[in-house]
Amino acid sequence: MIRFLVILALSITLPFGAWAGERIALLIGNSDYQQNNLDLPNPANDAAALGEKLETLGFQVIKAIDVDHTQMTAALTDFSEAAKGAEMAVFFFAGHGVQVSGENYLVSTGFDEFSAAGLGNSAISMTDVRNAFETASADVGIVILDACRNNPFVETGQAPPGLARSTGGAGLLIAYATDPGNVAFDGTGENSVFTNAIIDNIDAKGVEARIMFGRVRQQVILDTRGQQIPWVEEAVLGEHYFAGRQGVVNVGNAYSRELSLWREISATTDIAAFEGYIAEFPDGVFTTFASDRIKMIERARAAGAPSGQTSTELLQGEPPDRIENALAVLGFLQATRDLSGASLQRLASAFDLYRVQLPNPDEASAERLYQDAARMTIFLGATTAQQLRTDIVSLSSIDRTLKIARDAIREIEEIAKTNPDALPILVESRRDVTAIEASLDQVLGRLDESRIYYQSLIDQAQQFFPESFTPEATEQVLPPAGMSRLEQRLADDAALFIKHVQSYTPETEGTYAWLTDFLPTN
Repeated sequence: MIRFLVILALSITLPFGAWAGERIALLIGNSDYQQNNLDLPNPANDAAALGEKLETLGFQVIKAIDVDHTQMTAALTDFSEAAKGAEMAVFFFAGHGVQVSGENYLVSTGFDEFSAAGLGNSAISMTDVRNAFETASADVGIVILDACRNNPFVETGQAPPGLARSTGGAGLLIAYATDPGNVAFDGTGENSVFTNAIIDNIDAKGVEARIMFGRVRQQVILDTRGQQIPWVEEAVLGEHYFAGRQGVVNVGNAYSRELSLWREISATTDIAAFEGYIAEFPDGVFTTFASDRIKMIERARAAGAPSGQTSTELLQGEPPDRIENALAVLGFLQATRDLSGASLQRLASAFDLYRVQLPNPDEASAERLYQDAARMTIFLGATTAQQLRTDIVSLSSIDRTLKIARDAIREIEEIAKTNPDALPILVESRRDVTAIEASLDQVLGRLDESRIYYQSLIDQAQQFFPESFTPEATEQVLPPAGMSRLEQRLADDAALFIKHVQSYTPETEGTYAWLTDFLPTN
């Protein structure tokens, strides 16, 4: 308590403008509640540990540990003033959080009555937090809520579990420890699973904030075997970095380069772009797709104008955005947000190209287009799934090796304090750890690329995926007879991708819940 008052007094005496344009963080950790049955083991540790990490990243940090409602409110007000004009403002809360009538409340240590009035007198709401960020108008606001711990409110039926979905304003990212309506783990160590994952990833150089939280979600899902799935709501423009833009160059990380190039050219009709991809990656993951695109485009260009009904007539009544997404997936036009009358003619022209390259152009229809686009997306999803699975297994293996190596380093350091003969071994061991860390960085980089691309394919498929495609009907994608073992695995991953598309809901948006299906079996 004394420590908090000293920090609060210092923050009040400092001129607020002195922190303008910098990086500000308020971390609240409530473990010691007035009602003993509400006590939690880790929130105070979580706030302290994350605060120390943020200080190393250049943040001015206000820590508020085990605080009542008055102190929480005062700290939030001072944070809002101090963060005016800041480059990045971070609000972190660990402790009890409850939802009532769709509003989320962050509970102070002085809580003594579960009622609307009781919460009003002993908790701050997410509306209060959003208002604080609105006042601050920082370049970007980050809200981190490790506040979904299991608690007596839920056990007694006074509140539903977890927190409610709550969107922020423009320029605000809200990261929740777990998905709506679920609870988060305190963890077996000094920190919660969620906070520990943030501490492990937040200082990764050159990793943009949204990608960093993607890594956090990935780590929590892996660490809890899918029992806890963090989620993120964000409306952030531009790129923002906790540890700076410049990262370590992953020499030899060819897959990241390949996937980046493929995403750049995949929705184009430029044959030269696909030829360039094949030249650079003759045995690449998407080389077969690139070759098929070239053949499709060449057939379309060589064919004459389609006969029969015009493309405009065939597309009559179809949603323009659905047609556009399907044509873009097949590489017959570059997707755009402009769906004006002029672009409707553009869609018809692109559909002409699609029609004439078919074995029988008379069979062209909007439904056939959707099915072909779905098949292409499924193939891309299945191919990306195989890379995801491989790298997740590698990540688990490297992570275990790194933990063992770091433990060994600490033991050798102790020995070296009294035995100089251990110093050469220590130097060599540190070199080995550095090499393992470099391998880990490469795997994490590949997973960032694959994870984002796989999710983008799921998002894209929502636009045109026919309901007839189901996980049980993979014969529509790959014929089951005569498959090699490799082809069978591809078929299995195709079925898995279909499942992920069909099970996608607004409630799973921002969670990467599908990662649970890629967990290693041991």
